[in-house]
Amino acid sequence: MSEKKVKNYCATCDGLTNHHVVGIHSEDSDPYHYHCRTEHAVVKCCGCETVSFRKAFHDFENVFQISEDEWDYDLSVEVYPKKPKGRLDVSGAPDPVQNIYGETCSAFSDGSYTLAGIGFRATIEAICNDQGITGKELSTRINNLAAKGLISKKDSVRLHSIRFLGNDAAHDIKKPTVASLEAALAIIEHLLTTIYLIDQETKGKLEEVINEYGKFEALLLKKLNGFSQADELPLQGFFGGDARLLTGSTRAFEKQLIVEIGKKNFKRLSVGKKIKLHNSGEELQHFVVMAP
Repeated sequence: MSEKKVKNYCATCDGLTNHHVVGIHSEDSDPYHYHCRTEHAVVKCCGCETVSFRKAFHDFENVFQISEDEWDYDLSVEVYPKKPKGRLDVSGAPDPVQNIYGETCSAFSDGSYTLAGIGFRATIEAICNDQGITGKELSTRINNLAAKGLISKKDSVRLHSIRFLGNDAAHDIKKPTVASLEAALAIIEHLLTTIYLIDQETKGKLEEVINEYGKFEALLLKKLNGFSQADELPLQGFFGGDARLLTGSTRAFEKQLIVEIGKKNFKRLSVGKKIKLHNSGEELQHFVVMAP
């Protein structure tokens, strides 16, 4: 193996590392026509030993001064495999979303920028489809993502920017800039993280606000195991410190609970008395524990 070493991008190390030059083939141009050299080399990372291909173009005619007595020339390098774009693990997302995200990142990595612009727009469409977001136009669907509470208003503004970029690429065949695609990738990965990844990564690790009646009822049943038949308390009394998890929804859950008790769908409680709160006209509904 040649002892020659070069600085080269390593996809495994994800950075610039020292590489051994395993083999090299050089082609020199006719110096009377244009003085340059193209080198094709197989290189191996000195750290992880990943092998890659390196193409270097030495432009000896495009020189520039780097100090009083030193000059250098333009050197452009292409490395294969190229540095990948988008390394977010989206295995928790549905297949259509995973596929379009992966294909879009591959197009971006390979320099197919127009296709990448279309792909980022299509990724938003795929997420809307998965989440059941309706609307004839993507603009409406993006607004409905925010209306449904899946993203913030600020996030929706960002997604509209990707819609513009994708529309320009698809309808006007306008090639996006690398900077605009990098920005779009950051926004898309934030969207994927918000909708699919954060809940998966934090599930069971943090307390969550209860905003669905089914979850409220399940927790209530669990809490009732600590009470005796004929105990009569307001909902807050049964939940104790966990009443904070019902923030903003206690009245709605209480109303639905009374309906379910009336239908005999919830049999562990019966509707009890109402007691006026001190110095207030408000009444606090109580419930009576029934036999299991």
